Amino acid sequence: MTAAKKGGRSAVRGAIEGASAAKPSASPPPPANDGAKPPPSPPDRLGGRFKMERDGLWRVARDASRETDMWLCGPFDLLAETRDEEGGAWGLLLGFRDRDGERHEVALPRRNLAGDGVAVREMLSDAGLSLAPQPQARAAMMEYLSAVISEQRARSVPRLGWHRIGGNLVFVLPDEVFGTTAERVILAAEERATHAFRQAGTLAQWRDQVGALCLGNSRLVFSASCAFAGPLMMLAGADGGGFNIKGASRLGKSTALRVAASVWGGEPGSGAQGFVRQWRATSNGIEGLAAAHSDALLPMDELGQMDARDAGEAAYMLANGRGKTRASRSGATRPELRWRVLILSTGEEGIADKNAEAGKRTRAGQEVRLVDVPADAGAGLGLFEALHGEAGPGNLAERIKAATAACYGAPGRAFLGWLLSELERDEAGFCSALRDERDSMMRAMLPEAAGGQVRSVAASFALAAVAGEMAARAGIAPWPETDAEAAASTCFRAWLSERGTVGAKEDAQAVVALQGFLNAHGAARFELWRDAASEAQDEQTRPDMPPAERYRTVNRAGWRRWQQAAEGSAFAWHYYLTPDGMKEALKGLMVRDATGVLAARGYLMPPDKGGKHSRSMTPPGNPKMRLYPILPSLFDAEEGAA
Repeated sequence: MTAAKKGGRSAVRGAIEGASAAKPSASPPPPANDGAKPPPSPPDRLGGRFKMERDGLWRVARDASRETDMWLCGPFDLLAETRDEEGGAWGLLLGFRDRDGERHEVALPRRNLAGDGVAVREMLSDAGLSLAPQPQARAAMMEYLSAVISEQRARSVPRLGWHRIGGNLVFVLPDEVFGTTAERVILAAEERATHAFRQAGTLAQWRDQVGALCLGNSRLVFSASCAFAGPLMMLAGADGGGFNIKGASRLGKSTALRVAASVWGGEPGSGAQGFVRQWRATSNGIEGLAAAHSDALLPMDELGQMDARDAGEAAYMLANGRGKTRASRSGATRPELRWRVLILSTGEEGIADKNAEAGKRTRAGQEVRLVDVPADAGAGLGLFEALHGEAGPGNLAERIKAATAACYGAPGRAFLGWLLSELERDEAGFCSALRDERDSMMRAMLPEAAGGQVRSVAASFALAAVAGEMAARAGIAPWPETDAEAAASTCFRAWLSERGTVGAKEDAQAVVALQGFLNAHGAARFELWRDAASEAQDEQTRPDMPPAERYRTVNRAGWRRWQQAAEGSAFAWHYYLTPDGMKEALKGLMVRDATGVLAARGYLMPPDKGGKHSRSMTPPGNPKMRLYPILPSLFDAEEGAA
């Protein structure tokens, strides 16, 4: 009796577990495969303890007297074992049909099988594979997947876009791979992700209904050319970056974005608009968007929705093609997200406006990476120049909206097919000709004395022009080949006109910054430079004036003096900035470089023998100190002039 009581709790637990093991799982759902015979049972290293039937995978009972076969999941095929381009990150590629008969293929990283398998079950369930819910069945399923092997191999890649597999270039989309390789290539993913690289309508329909409406409209031809330029960046050795179509609301900016998006994809119901993404996202979210559009187009709407504190850094990150460095659970560095993407953005504001909103000064590199293109084409029709028989810009915008809702995705795939055929014929020759054509168009766009930043932007415009011409040459775009170059040149000139200088942006920023600082703080923070004779004369002629110390300047940035630059010249204010005052005035710029620019333009004293632009001076009532003398000609300069 005592022995029975001691073993009572263990006996009850053993009876419950034994009953669960002996009882078959609930009847499996109807078979989802479309064949009369079950998928072949892949080889495993578990002694034949598993079998694949028409209704799915079963674990075979080890002892018929104590348990029965257990159903684990619906039927599937083990298509291949996968590994990445470096021979690591092994996984399994499974294929099966869901309960609607739709075919799915899921790549499972083997590392996700090492734990409790929740991530694996989530991926399979989300794709439509029926799974047994019992804990024993879950464990058995993980046991099987951990040990199963296949003689077939596939190469997995971590992101969309270009990859070199076995010496051959391939371009990977979520549902299609362009190019020829000795083995299958798949897109690996930690979780099942939706995508908008879908297609509706034919290429001919897109040409007639969307592309034809771009003719005569520089912003539309340029936007579509940008979409075709995405895959050319790697081939031309170009960095990431893009353009922001900037202007007031109701100019047609979203229409240009829909046209560009329709080249690559869309979604049922929303059309090409479903391919457009929003700036209103976290930095992590934007990283994911960039990786999901690598080597293609990333259309981003409404820059104004982005948090002003993050806008500039987001532009840098997108253009640089690398996400943030993060630590794994073990503390080791996780692999960074990588991408190469061409951005086409819209907004009533640009990066400089967002930085100003956050109280930051815009670095020239930010504006060079996301270039503001004025949306207004200057024809009195907003973004448009030709209405194609419509009564007004709004009518044309509605017509394009309807066309891009019905036709999208075909041009991008056709362009990839054309590119791969050219590359397979002569990759080195094609890439060399591409770079030569881009450089030739860039030189044609550049004005005289253009600085490095302007050249960099011109190269980006030229690459879009080449892409638009190639699309026309391939019979994909309906415009004449020369239209793409003309549209890109028109947009480049509009950008340059708004920029105001062909030199380095920092040069113009130095002038504007110093002008703004002196105009804002002239009387308040610059003490009046008065010698003793002037003070004595004032006291005799103006006895009603308070003592000079009542004018003491708070938070002084320097002195100002009403004087002549030379005998016979007009009187004007001359400013003398302290070193701290100059640093504050040029905040966000390299002071040494900025003062060099100011001196070269004649607004600051040239360097002395020691290479300094400041001079040793003695303001009234103060010890000798170094000051920066600012010449009155600074105020004659137009803001931002080269």
